[in-house]
Amino acid sequence: MREDSGIPFESQMEPLEWAKFIIRTKSEKNYDLAFTILTSCANSGSSDAEFYLGLMCSRGQGVKKDLDAARGWFERASEGGNLGAMYFLGKMYSKGYGAEKNAKKAISYLGTPALMGDPRAQYELGLIYFDGDSEEKDLFTAVQWFTMSAESGHSEAQFVLGQLYKTGYGVERNTEKALDWLTSAAMNKHRGAQILLGNMYDTGDGVPVDKEEADRWYSMRDDTVISAL
Repeated sequence: MREDSGIPFESQMEPLEWAKFIIRTKSEKNYDLAFTILTSCANSGSSDAEFYLGLMCSRGQGVKKDLDAARGWFERASEGGNLGAMYFLGKMYSKGYGAEKNAKKAISYLGTPALMGDPRAQYELGLIYFDGDSEEKDLFTAVQWFTMSAESGHSEAQFVLGQLYKTGYGVERNTEKALDWLTSAAMNKHRGAQILLGNMYDTGDGVPVDKEEADRWYSMRDDTVISAL
């Protein structure tokens, strides 16, 4: 690495990779240089640099938080095929963050990363079809996306599926599948799943009453809280 690049001489990383590393690790003292590098690379057509500039603007990392600017960078990166940018754009349009809420646009952006195996995008698509209005609401499709996401280890998707199978909403009621998905979510440190499992065993809700098992899940919940602090 050239000494005049401004990057620590001992670093063996290329400038763009170094700048991306700084944003991922939230190394605040290096934000200015990272921004300069990313801007230069973005102006040279790097979709990775455009994506990371979008992250900086959306989070306010070293720059003023600006969701409009973030969306602009994500759109440029998305046009270059950046899957991460597609995911963030989809989420922005799904939630109405920095853009007018638009389910169709959200679906169009989330579709590619979801089909490429991004469990976050799969989960967001599940939510759109689960919560959507009369045009987008489709419980069958929602469950398909939730299942794909859950099978990839997404704890929130696992928790949602567990609740769906427990209540029989959108799927055939199945206590065994409900327990399997709730247990997976709980083992992935999903606090809601841990509490729900504790309640189920404490009251005999779909399972035999087992106070020891209930306490085990409740105590795991407490451990999750501690580890998150």
